Amino acid sequence: MGLGTTIKRWQASWAQAHELDALDKDQREALARDIGISAEMLSTLVARGPDAAAELPRLMEALSLDAERVREIHAALMRDMSVTCSGCTTAVRCRDDLARGRAPAHFAEYCPNAETLQELECERIVTAARP
Repeated sequence: MGLGTTIKRWQASWAQAHELDALDKDQREALARDIGISAEMLSTLVARGPDAAAELPRLMEALSLDAERVREIHAALMRDMSVTCSGCTTAVRCRDDLARGRAPAHFAEYCPNAETLQELECERIVTAARP
């Protein structure tokens, strides 16, 4: 990633954080309540940026789970998993495992969504077989 891209991402993140700071306590709490999370989690999610849960669809694909189909069947569950992923402290390990193709073998060791993902695997909401 180039310096220009890094600076643009930082500026966008900074702007988002300051937009949240511009809200008073009641407004922040109302916003958090509207999307079904705590005010503290709202601040965390804003600080981590819009790509904070980027690993979830990649992990689901690695597990042969169809993220769009899961979203259709279990919309609230998918939202909860995204929020959990956004707040995860092991994202670096997850990205590394995904890049090396070892996430399916190791995600259960560290992923806070592991149990849910394993249950979805049991439901067989998997991607269609690719030719």
